[in-house]
Amino acid sequence: MPTMKISSSSILVAVAFFITIQIINSGHRLRSTMKMNTTQGEGTILDIPNDSCFMARSNRIVTSRHRHINGPFINVGMPKMGSTSLHKYFCCGNYTSSHWECGKGKGLCADCMKDAVLTGSLPLKSCGNFQSFMQMDRDVFFPQIELLDQIHQESPNATFILMFRGMNDWFRSLYHWKASNISRHTFRDSRGKSFSERLTNANITGLPPGKGSNEREMSEFFCQHVNHIRKFVSSHPSHVLIELDIASPYVGVELEIIFGISQRCWGEANKNPALHDEKSDKVPNVCL
Repeated sequence: MPTMKISSSSILVAVAFFITIQIINSGHRLRSTMKMNTTQGEGTILDIPNDSCFMARSNRIVTSRHRHINGPFINVGMPKMGSTSLHKYFCCGNYTSSHWECGKGKGLCADCMKDAVLTGSLPLKSCGNFQSFMQMDRDVFFPQIELLDQIHQESPNATFILMFRGMNDWFRSLYHWKASNISRHTFRDSRGKSFSERLTNANITGLPPGKGSNEREMSEFFCQHVNHIRKFVSSHPSHVLIELDIASPYVGVELEIIFGISQRCWGEANKNPALHDEKSDKVPNVCL
C-alpha cells in the first residue's frame, strides 16, 4: 500500500494551529468559571455556563474553511461591541468595508437598507455591496434584527460575526455614547442624548418603547438577540457564525486563523468609553 509523504513544514503548521486553538479554548473555559462583569444587585448575572447567551462559544470551523470563508462578512451583533475595530481590521486586510455609513449617496446603512426593502430592492447590493458590513444599525433601526430574513435571501452564504462584551462595560459605553451635535446624520431630537436614551424612544423588536434605560433590560435584549441569531444560523446552516469576545487577548489570533488577515490589523478603536460621540472615530466609515 503506498504511503503518504508529509513534509516537516506541514507538521509544524498543524502543531502550531493545534496549540493556538487549545490556548483559545482554554481562555473560553477560564472565562466560563469567572463571574460575569455586571453590577452587583438586582439583575446580576453570575457563573455563566459555556453555552450562555452572554459568552462567546468556541468557534468550530473546519480547518479546510480557514481563509476560505464566504462573504460578505456581516456583523450581526450590537453597537459598541468592537464594530469599529472589526471595520478597521477588514479595511487593513484590503476588503471593501462599511461602518454605520454606506458611502456617498447612500447615507446611513440602516436607513438605506430599510428603504431598499420597502421598495423591493436588495438591502446589501443597494447599499454599497461591500465585502464587509461591520455596523448596519442606528439607534432606531437594526437591520440585523428586522431584516435578517431579507439578508439571508440575498446572501444565503454570508458569514455572520457576533461579538460579546461584559454587560456592565457595554451599558456604561452606551450610556456615554452621545449623539454629536455636528454630525450631518444627527436628528434634532437626538442631539446630546446618549445611545441608551435614544433606544428607549425607539421601537425595536425585542426592545419596545420605554425599555433599555438600565443594564438589566439591555442584558435581556442582548440575550434574546444572541439566542435568535444562534437559532437562525442553526436553521440556515449555509451561514457560518463566528463568535468573538472583544476582551479576549486571542481575538487577533483567531481572526487571522479564520480570515487570513494579519492579527496586527486587530486593535481596539474608540478606547475612551467615558467620552465618545459618533464623530470621534478616526477610521473612515467606508473603505473602498
